[in-house]
Amino acid sequence: MTDSEKAPLTRPISRRRWVVQAVAAFVSSHQVPKAFAQSTGSVAVGFLSHYPPFSFSDRDGTLKGFDLDVMQRLCTIMGVNLVRVPEGMATLSQKLRAGQIDWIGNQLLTTPENRREFDFVRPSYASIQLTSIQHEDDNRDFLSLDDLVGKKLGVLAKTGIEDQARGALGKSVMAYARIEDALKDLADKKLDVVLEENLIAEYYIERDTLPVKVTAPFASPIPVGLAVRKGQRDMQAKLSDAVKTMLGDGSFKVISEKWFGYDVSRARMGHAMSS
Repeated sequence: MTDSEKAPLTRPISRRRWVVQAVAAFVSSHQVPKAFAQSTGSVAVGFLSHYPPFSFSDRDGTLKGFDLDVMQRLCTIMGVNLVRVPEGMATLSQKLRAGQIDWIGNQLLTTPENRREFDFVRPSYASIQLTSIQHEDDNRDFLSLDDLVGKKLGVLAKTGIEDQARGALGKSVMAYARIEDALKDLADKKLDVVLEENLIAEYYIERDTLPVKVTAPFASPIPVGLAVRKGQRDMQAKLSDAVKTMLGDGSFKVISEKWFGYDVSRARMGHAMSS
């Protein structure tokens, strides 16, 4: 995803931020029809079609990911069937407002702007944080862009992070179309550090058994949550109860360990996860 806004790195910057800005910018006048679950015993849940490790298609086109597994568990707890609706963010926003989907399965930022547009489910089961990633043999501290002057920094291309980093560091910034390629170059010691969201980095580190580590946070944890249509108090309450059950019965821990190697609802390595 791309975004033209150049927000400072003192504020949380991530692909989720750009996702939510797209949601907040969309204005719909659609009439909301009867909830899907009430008439079919199923729920239609929207997912970003390419947002690994949260939701993405495998080689045979099957949508999978951490958020897919979490939503399947929540639907099982609620006693409804999950209908997956993969789309881009603008389309998911439109479908949510029009009542064509019941909620969005990828957690969104709970900014004041988005709270005016959507109701959010509490508790959240994880938060995200922009962090530095270094080689496992590297014990230097990189806490800000000032610490990276003269160092080789890897970032995801066409993002606010790239814009800010280039403005401060110039040609020492290496932009990658895929963040996993940056992490592989870091593993080969072709870079000093990579900046990325903690959960995305931890997924690729676990998946590819890379000799790199998530180190210092570059920003505070970003509050996120599941978004439902404004005024859907019954759905909001049912999802909230289901999330509490999932966190309490150990099933979330199993899903989390499958994708990230640990329980992301609990703090780890300085990351203040939501509970």
